[in-house]
Amino acid sequence: MTNELEKNLQFLCAEKPSVAQVCREIGINHQQFSKYLNGKSRPSAHNLRRISKYFGLSDATLLGPHDALLNVYHRQTQSFAERRSDPLATAFPGNLAALRPHLGAYQVHFTSTAAPGSIVVNAMFLDESPGMVRSRLIEALAGAPGRPRRWTRCDGKVGYQNGRIFVLDNETTDTGSLTMSILVPPHRQNRQYLFGKMLFLASVPLRAPTSSDVVWKRVESYRTVRDVISSCGIFPRNSRRIDPVVQAHLSSPNPSGD
Repeated sequence: MTNELEKNLQFLCAEKPSVAQVCREIGINHQQFSKYLNGKSRPSAHNLRRISKYFGLSDATLLGPHDALLNVYHRQTQSFAERRSDPLATAFPGNLAALRPHLGAYQVHFTSTAAPGSIVVNAMFLDESPGMVRSRLIEALAGAPGRPRRWTRCDGKVGYQNGRIFVLDNETTDTGSLTMSILVPPHRQNRQYLFGKMLFLASVPLRAPTSSDVVWKRVESYRTVRDVISSCGIFPRNSRRIDPVVQAHLSSPNPSGD
């Protein structure tokens, strides 16, 4: 099995500009990775997961027979070639390695003409699939008295270009609803927030296009998706449930995430 891993890694790395770049993008020690390439060492389960995820493969495929890996690789290559006909194929995901640190769950805060004087909070999840980062936004707003919450889900793609994160999504049950966001990655000392702008169709009134400053706040730890969604809703700007950093940014006449 180690021999197969060695051959598989050598083949995959030959398709990249350099082994050094592979190590940088995975975030793994070059000297240790070289031992995997030469068959002198076998990665731990943790490192194996990181390597297979980087190449868009399963652990079993990376460890399995070389012929099986070639079949999977060529199918993926063909699929990518087909996606090249899409004019946005290179924009999403763009720099995939730069996007990986931003995977996870967020609270998305913005203002809307549908709720003057308030801050809307949605839940956002960024997950990697082979060669792509996908977004899943959940909006859970309180219904009328005695009525259940109103749920909306939007699915989309995420790209990283020129130091900015781009998110494009639409409502799964309404093709007329589209949201576009541009976010600024955080500074090293402030990794909890992403600041930016979003353009979207307000549900009411008149489904008019509108824009808002937006703040994504990372949810560092949670047990279930429902824990993140429980933070959704519409809150007064001065609500104690809204982070002071978010309040200050969305209340500023000239907000800036830089």
